[in-house]
Amino acid sequence: MIKPKVLGVVLITIGLVVISAWSLSAAKSDAGEKRIPGLSVRYLEIVTNDVDSTIALYERLHGLSFGQSEPDLGHARIATGGGMLVGIRRPLAAHEQPIIRTYVAVDDIKQAVTAAEGLGATIAYPPAQQGQWGTFAIVIQGNIEHGLWQR
Repeated sequence: MIKPKVLGVVLITIGLVVISAWSLSAAKSDAGEKRIPGLSVRYLEIVTNDVDSTIALYERLHGLSFGQSEPDLGHARIATGGGMLVGIRRPLAAHEQPIIRTYVAVDDIKQAVTAAEGLGATIAYPPAQQGQWGTFAIVIQGNIEHGLWQR
């Protein structure tokens, strides 16, 4: 016969093992859902006519902290973290509409732009160095602007 105290310790130990295993598998699945091999966002650009309230929204909702206007990034105010940039700026020209444009990191931007063009994409903005920040390009496929970014 097992003593009640021993049985209690065994049951608690089994419970902790089950909870730990469940937590570990949940963490692995969450990590798997957050990462797509070969795809990472380098720059999230938000073009808006109301910069101040949009910055306030991102600061309050996401805990970001935006610096001063950055001339090399269209005078966007920039927040950084986790290898990603978030920029919020006004339109640069009368024809530029408000948009949220995601720039995906690429190893070779010239090769990526050439590949996109080969698939029928329109090159809206060819690779251009943005000061210390890296090189960007914009291609249009399916009426969507796709940003590319090489560090």
